[in-house]
Amino acid sequence: MRILNNIKAIPFVQKYRYAVILISSLSFLGPLAFLPQLVGNDDLCGVLCMRRFYLYFPGMTFEDFFTHINVAFIGVIAFALILLTTFFYGRLWCSFLCPVGGLAELGSRMLNDRWKIEFRSLPQVQIRYGYFAVYLVLMPLLGISACTLCNFITIPRLIEALQGEYRGMVYIISSVGLVNLGLLFILGFFASKGRAYCQFLCPIGAADGLVNRLGAKFNFTHHIRVEKERCTGCNVCARACMCGAIKMVDRVAVVDQLSCMSCHDCVDVCDWNAIEWTPASRHKEPKRIKKHVQIFPDPNWQSINVHDKPKINIASKKISRLRLINGLIFSFFISFIAVTSVMAMV
Repeated sequence: MRILNNIKAIPFVQKYRYAVILISSLSFLGPLAFLPQLVGNDDLCGVLCMRRFYLYFPGMTFEDFFTHINVAFIGVIAFALILLTTFFYGRLWCSFLCPVGGLAELGSRMLNDRWKIEFRSLPQVQIRYGYFAVYLVLMPLLGISACTLCNFITIPRLIEALQGEYRGMVYIISSVGLVNLGLLFILGFFASKGRAYCQFLCPIGAADGLVNRLGAKFNFTHHIRVEKERCTGCNVCARACMCGAIKMVDRVAVVDQLSCMSCHDCVDVCDWNAIEWTPASRHKEPKRIKKHVQIFPDPNWQSINVHDKPKINIASKKISRLRLINGLIFSFFISFIAVTSVMAMV
């Protein structure tokens, strides 16, 4: 009965989102995986890979680059469509469709909070793009494959291992498999809201975040926006945000578009309709349509970003630089530990 009540209490949009994630997971992963099978694959590698074609390896030529695009041409098209959708409508792939990040989130939400690690307070932007730089530059220079820390292969192999399939069991007990399985549990199932891997280590999410922030600058695009006059500074949306993308600045919710996943969680919990997934207002002037009856201006929906604050004192600059340095160090530390663990166990 308690479980049913908890399910009923879930907002409609979130029920819809969870249902789409489950359908996507069944379509891309596990014994069904009929979408990869349409192109002769049983996982998200090879022709479907969205993570490797844009990396530059030492000695790589333009011919090699186009060869990589040709090998993973469906992944290239999918990646382009994801970024295009994000520009106009926010990060719908990450929040509604990604079977890997979504499955980790669902697993985390089913666990008791006492078992979870809180990652949302960490300097996400610095860590994410610090690791992204490692992924784009350092790993290729060291000859390390993009597949080394890829959870797009970890979850399918884990499902295969649970089914008793040989390939999945061999992967899980391998050095690469053990490292990735540890990251999946620590940054996925046992992370608060289940999205730490998405926020810190996913290269698609890093690129998607940049496009999300760019798209939010245009008034005609749909993104999470705030009506400052309605916001009461209650902090409920910030606590609900699964990405830690919302901070309170001068008692007004500020959304970091680099981290926001457009999941609608903040919209569902705001009792004041101060935050919404919407295009910006067109700032209409009041127009009288009948005597004593007026149409007032639309709400002034704004994409307020924590990085857009106009006045920053010297102390704040020092703190920001310190957070950036700490984030970069943390990113290199994670990458170094993970990569050296794999190389030592080989």
